[in-house]
Amino acid sequence: MDTTNTTKTNRNLKPGTKVVSMIDMEPGTIVGVCTFRANGQDAFTYTVDTAYGREEWEIKDTALAGSQD
Repeated sequence: MDTTNTTKTNRNLKPGTKVVSMIDMEPGTIVGVCTFRANGQDAFTYTVDTAYGREEWEIKDTALAGSQD
């Protein structure tokens, strides 16, 4: 049995990643991290470019928009 402690990798989305709002299904593109969680590494909100301009989306309300090709 492996008893070593494992650390969670940073799962921040990269700029240019296509996403969809889970609230209203609005598509957007990640510009960057807006705010971080208290640990200073994990994203809490993202700045997202949408058809209506730049918005701040919480990670819990954001989903990947399919293929990232």
